[in-house]
Amino acid sequence: MIFGHLPAGYITSKLLLRKCYNDSINPGAFMFWGLFGAIAPDIDLLYYLLIDPFEPRNHHHTYVTHLPIFWLTLLLISVFWLLLQRNRGKNQATFFIFVLNGFIHIVLDTLTGHIFWMSPSMDNAIFWIADTSAETNYFTHWTFALELLLILWALTEWYKSAIKKRAKRNNPIT
Repeated sequence: MIFGHLPAGYITSKLLLRKCYNDSINPGAFMFWGLFGAIAPDIDLLYYLLIDPFEPRNHHHTYVTHLPIFWLTLLLISVFWLLLQRNRGKNQATFFIFVLNGFIHIVLDTLTGHIFWMSPSMDNAIFWIADTSAETNYFTHWTFALELLLILWALTEWYKSAIKKRAKRNNPIT
């Protein structure tokens, strides 16, 4: 998946913010950390492209930021932190959305990318659907249609949010 991570992170962040909002959560910070979490696993691309470009045997999905065990561990920590803190403060919420969107990134990559779900015990990459996009034009592959759906859904969520903000500005009493 190339374009779908950020829209998926936006959708998840918006839906959770709508469901769990309270006065202790800063919506801007919540959305920022949610969007950053959605692309955080791909930070390893910087290392892959800048430091490790001459080692083609290493795919960036082999680095720690693409290992599900890394994100599952952080997700468990964030859930326990949320459960331990009754007030559900902004730090717990922003950490949770960051990690949740990082984990969703890994799940989305598993559709066609090789993700090492059993690492470190096994070095077998897992993908749910064989990736034939290398053999065909990516923009005609069905996964691109899935990414377009995520983009359209995110744009719809953004548009609904913008309409609500505009209505609030025009009618400050409600």
